[in-house]
Amino acid sequence: MSLYQSLSKSLEPILGERTRVVLEEGVRRLGISPDKLDAPQAETILKRLVYRELQTKMSPNAARSRIEEILKELGIGGEKAASAGEGGLSAHARGVLVDLEAGLKRFSLYLDWPEVGRLRGVINVIKQDPEASAVRSLLREGQEVLAQLEEKLQAALLRQTRDITELEMSLQRVQSVGGPKVRRLENLIRVIQEAHAQETLAAAEVQRARALAADMRKLVESSVVQNPTSEATITLDTIEDIPQMDSPTEPQVVLEDSTIEAPVVLGEAADGFDDEALVIDLDFDALSAEQLSRIREIDVAEDARQLEPLKERYAALLSQPHLASQLADLEAQLAGGNPLGERLDAFAELLKAAHAEALAEARVRYEWLADRLGRLELPSGRTAPLQARLAVVLETLHAGGIPPELAELERNLESLEAEEKTNRENRERQARLEAALVTLRAEAEQALSPFRGHDQVESFLLSLAAPDISESALTTLRQELSELLSQLAKEREEDSLKRMGLRATLQALPNLEALELDRKNLMQQVEQGVGRLAELEPAVQALVERARGLVSSRLEALEARILELERILKESLIELKQPLQASREALMQGRVPDPALLERALDDLVVARRAAIAEELSRYEMVARSMKGLGGEELEEKVTQARACLQAGELPDLSEIHALLGRLRRAQETLRTEMSARIESVLEAYNTHKGVGGETALRLKPLCDFLRSAAERLPRLGVSGLLEVRRALEEAERLGAQLAQEYAAAQSVLQELKGADLESLLEVFEVSPQPEPAQPTPQATPAPSDQPEVLRQFHMRGVEAVALVEAGRATVGSLPFAASSAQTIFDDLLNLANELSGQSARLSVITLPQWVLVLVPLQKKGLVILAEKALLSRLLLLIERHRDELEAL
Repeated sequence: MSLYQSLSKSLEPILGERTRVVLEEGVRRLGISPDKLDAPQAETILKRLVYRELQTKMSPNAARSRIEEILKELGIGGEKAASAGEGGLSAHARGVLVDLEAGLKRFSLYLDWPEVGRLRGVINVIKQDPEASAVRSLLREGQEVLAQLEEKLQAALLRQTRDITELEMSLQRVQSVGGPKVRRLENLIRVIQEAHAQETLAAAEVQRARALAADMRKLVESSVVQNPTSEATITLDTIEDIPQMDSPTEPQVVLEDSTIEAPVVLGEAADGFDDEALVIDLDFDALSAEQLSRIREIDVAEDARQLEPLKERYAALLSQPHLASQLADLEAQLAGGNPLGERLDAFAELLKAAHAEALAEARVRYEWLADRLGRLELPSGRTAPLQARLAVVLETLHAGGIPPELAELERNLESLEAEEKTNRENRERQARLEAALVTLRAEAEQALSPFRGHDQVESFLLSLAAPDISESALTTLRQELSELLSQLAKEREEDSLKRMGLRATLQALPNLEALELDRKNLMQQVEQGVGRLAELEPAVQALVERARGLVSSRLEALEARILELERILKESLIELKQPLQASREALMQGRVPDPALLERALDDLVVARRAAIAEELSRYEMVARSMKGLGGEELEEKVTQARACLQAGELPDLSEIHALLGRLRRAQETLRTEMSARIESVLEAYNTHKGVGGETALRLKPLCDFLRSAAERLPRLGVSGLLEVRRALEEAERLGAQLAQEYAAAQSVLQELKGADLESLLEVFEVSPQPEPAQPTPQATPAPSDQPEVLRQFHMRGVEAVALVEAGRATVGSLPFAASSAQTIFDDLLNLANELSGQSARLSVITLPQWVLVLVPLQKKGLVILAEKALLSRLLLLIERHRDELEAL
């Protein structure tokens, strides 16, 4: 049986059906086949993926224990880290460090990502050879940061896929303009595509390309890009190619036949570089309302896109009220269809200033924490983890990132300060114990000197010489001295011995605040010889009984706290239960144990568990932030509640958080599976219906390209990437449904057309039997001077015919087929549109092998255009731009 099969067999009782998914993901990430899995790689899968999966079912401590058990069963336990003095790492730790360094090298290009600086800091601190406990924590943190970087990169690559598709579509729209800016846009797109093929982001190139494409689209949307005459074409080239004008600072658009005035001015750039050789300055006063609306849409889309990276980069700052309100105002302005203009630049500067302020504040807090940590008098093993975390914080600050864990580190430092205070109090208590032991020895030697040679006396004096001076040992010695003196007093019946016995009994009682005053009074009476023994003995015995009752009640309270702690922690606290049982047995034997020892042990355990839970909550908080939009808000709220409970001095129950985290991870996997099927369905429908063409298919194409790339990256995407894919998928499904309706309408039109009319319509495209070319040769259709100005826009090279049809005849222009056939299509198109949506039809396109027939219903008339298929997009753009003028014909 292979190691992979053994591992699968060991995990099936724990993970069930998830075993196969987790193991396949593990070997995929390692880049190996299951039969090539070796021991270190199996250990890596267990400690990374399986451990994370187990945390959704049990506490982290229980999950860690289960992983260690599986490692022992398989005989592949990792090596222990070498001591700090030796300066070495275990083989497993070295392997993880190599993976982290390889990951850092891969992401080294993205210096503005705070996670990159944090990963570099983690690696640098590990290389400084800190304590082994800190190494394990840092390696785990490095793996988590590397996973976050991978998810972030995949989401960014997915967005870059969308950028490339949109840029290609923009290039198709503006390619007919020509000139250096178009060539520059083509070069930028090629550079971005080459980087994308290597899974590298080209953010600067994308930004320049999108800005350039937006400028060119504005140029196209303006009236300058038109063909006023049949032979006129626009030539946009470098400044050197433009003939000298009277005013060299204001060159005009040069036409081959004539020069027209246009609301666009092309000015020469200051540096003369080819990328900036054409500076577009739109004269908005000369643009129509429709043109301004289209340009505004371009500006709004670009502003929305530029706002997204700002939100991602400064996400940690956007929780501040004034920044959140500013962001809400900007998003509302975009939602209203208004571009941001200078407000976007002002907001970016505001974010930069807020980031600089937050960075300065973080540096001050770091220095404050480092100074407090330096003053602690604790062993290096206790301060090393926090020292390592602070070193990572410093590296993060040097990289320009804002460390998110400063509040947690401050709480950890407070715990260490409390520990130092406890240690100081313990040292003071130890000194008091040593002094009390010296006093006890002197008193015992004095009281027992007349009885030297007695076996019990010699044994007791020997026990006094033992080095153990704990409170429990001192209490036991005092009780033994009391019992010994009482026994000797019975043997000798001496009053002094009885008083010594009473004194030892009172000294053996633990410090109980409620009985302290009575104990001091009785002690004073015994030492000064005041009162008769007949009265003192019952009083001392009564005090002992009261002490036993108080101790019994405190032990019961301790047992209740231990049981409650076990319920919260989901583990058995044997280290507390055993001393508790011993104290109960001592109480039953007549002794009075000191409950303060157990109470301090319980408090120390609670402090340790509080620190562990605080660290665990910090990890859950990071997970919650990464899962926003998929239920992470609820998880973050529960983490906040648990932290508030922790700060109130209680230990929170994390079972609800564990259960919710498990549900969120299952929801994430379900979302992946669901979206994979939906993407496949959308792509299949698009491939079926895309032949209908038109604006809907044009808008759907970049979404489908984006979803096709997303389908390949789904297993590696985080929640933010998945939600972005879901938004694109919903938009694609909406457009896909619209495209399906258009496809059905086109099919219905073709089916409802009368056979004779369709045959007469298509006869013009049949090959003539005479010796002529099989395909019509594209010629420039002359624009008749008697046609309306708006129709002249459609006379261009490749357009065969343009005509207005009314009542079955061509009122303007001519057609190479019967106008009644076109009228029949118009009638059927209007009827079909009313049946489908109850609204008027806007346009119909019939595609043929080399030609397209465009029919535009215009109230009582109809516009018919016969042209080459390559001109379809341009014709549709012109139709939508001049629809109002066409409706007025």
